[in-house]
Amino acid sequence: MLDLQLKSAFLVPFFGELPVYFPFWAKSCELNHPNFHWFVYNDRITESKALNPAVTLIPYKFGEMVADFKQRLDINIPGRSLRRVCDYRLMFYFLRNGKEDLDCYDFIGFTDMDLVYGRLLGCMPEKMECYSMISADNDRPCGPFTLIKRLEMHSLKEYQYIKKHMEPQEHRAFDESKELMQVVSGNLPPYCRADLLQPTMTKGVSNTKVYAIWEKGKVTIYDIYCNRLEAGFFHFSRYKDKKRFVIDTDALRRDRWGIYKFGITRLASRWHRTKMNLSLLI
Repeated sequence: MLDLQLKSAFLVPFFGELPVYFPFWAKSCELNHPNFHWFVYNDRITESKALNPAVTLIPYKFGEMVADFKQRLDINIPGRSLRRVCDYRLMFYFLRNGKEDLDCYDFIGFTDMDLVYGRLLGCMPEKMECYSMISADNDRPCGPFTLIKRLEMHSLKEYQYIKKHMEPQEHRAFDESKELMQVVSGNLPPYCRADLLQPTMTKGVSNTKVYAIWEKGKVTIYDIYCNRLEAGFFHFSRYKDKKRFVIDTDALRRDRWGIYKFGITRLASRWHRTKMNLSLLI
């Protein structure tokens, strides 16, 4: 049985203007409260505030992060490389604990913004407290979604090669490595499976010819093979930077919207759904 009292916090640094799809991301977080909370660290906002019950915005500049790494962890961050933030976020628990009350959470996680969440609690393993890591990929950590048991985080700080991963200029994807999984799994086994959280990464489901519908907190994916599956989240990273990816801001005010290769759209008529179905053939 799932322990409904368990709480998880995602620490999400994002330097620069928040993306245009951010309001949809934040709305999909909201219905996962109170079991999940997201702390967003950003250099364009000026004051801390609760965006909704599940999302807290916190002003934090890149230079502040660099100083905190040096002061708290004796790690030297080599210049402003935003791609490297994927690895830096692994250490945000040690940078921010005390400023945010992170010790009240059972799991500390990292995640991306180019996705929308469904009903996360239903995608968690039974007795999730028995696992050191929960990720949305098979047999390894997942950049878009990974949780680490807070009591296992000390292993990461004490890892003898942690500087080797944090200090280089080039991105090494430590956040998605089996090495990371091994570091934090000394006392408990990891649970790394794509099927419930991210079914588009499983056998027999398309990862390219696919779209999703978000409806009152539930995410359902549809693919070209006629699969229809509920998902913990839908990751639209391959679409987001295309000029054709257009966001219908009116969709945010509705309880149901679609995410596909041509953007985020309301589903106010059969034509909207037809366009999404046709996109699977293009």
